[in-house]
Amino acid sequence: MKTAIEKLGGDRLAGLVMDLRNNPGGVLTAAVGTCALFLRPGMKIVTVRGRHVPESTESVPANAKPYGFKMAILMNEKSASSSEIVAGAMQDHDRATILGVASFGKGLVQSVYPLTMNTGLALTTALYYTPSGRSIQKPLDAARFGLGATTAHPNKESEFRTDKGRKVTGGGGIEPDLVVYPPNTNRLRNVMDASASFTNFATQYLRDNKVDAEFEVTPALLDQFRVFLSDRQIRPGLAEWLAEREFVSNRLKTEVFNQAFGVEKGDEVEAERDPAILKALEVIAK
Repeated sequence: MKTAIEKLGGDRLAGLVMDLRNNPGGVLTAAVGTCALFLRPGMKIVTVRGRHVPESTESVPANAKPYGFKMAILMNEKSASSSEIVAGAMQDHDRATILGVASFGKGLVQSVYPLTMNTGLALTTALYYTPSGRSIQKPLDAARFGLGATTAHPNKESEFRTDKGRKVTGGGGIEPDLVVYPPNTNRLRNVMDASASFTNFATQYLRDNKVDAEFEVTPALLDQFRVFLSDRQIRPGLAEWLAEREFVSNRLKTEVFNQAFGVEKGDEVEAERDPAILKALEVIAK
């Protein structure tokens, strides 16, 4: 991540939006290393606490040299584990604004014990807690899980505060500071995506046309795409088509850029209509 940040400008950046949506997490060391890029030395990142394991805390190393630019972090219901550790620490220390919807709530610490025949047993031994003391793990069904009672009431406290005194919510997962829902979908969008219409049309278009970085979707190109859809039995009504022209234009440009210049450039185009990214940029600009 540090390499990517330096490529963007390092300390010269006015702000950074970290997108942890759909990020299922990874190893704890990666979460600690990520936090160390933005939090001051000595700051607590995460605590491991269990009934029969010694309590331990991961903190920012003393030799860390964090960036100081403004930050926003995007999360959704598929953000889990290490990504929640990062978001929780950044939120508790008031280092970043969290936007999106509540995260998954996967805060179990598991130890793997080897068994015979190349098998192993993953035993849950503890829970992860954010710096303010919130358990990341969402409550489990006590009828199905032995840890149900523990996850239902994992905290000694009922109220949690950030370094600046802001109230934050416990009870599993990371609740965003600002709720931003993903764009609504509809029947036409679902059909166009499921049929790979944007991808196939872009492939066909690029076989016959060269594009540069100034490429834009014109009304004439939209008409071509509508004919393309009609040939494949996708025939929206006029009102439905007019309502979706802006969405279709962005998706077509995204796919053309994906194939012509790489996914990174396509992502930049897609970000232009992403409500969470747009809101995050607004927050950073304040």
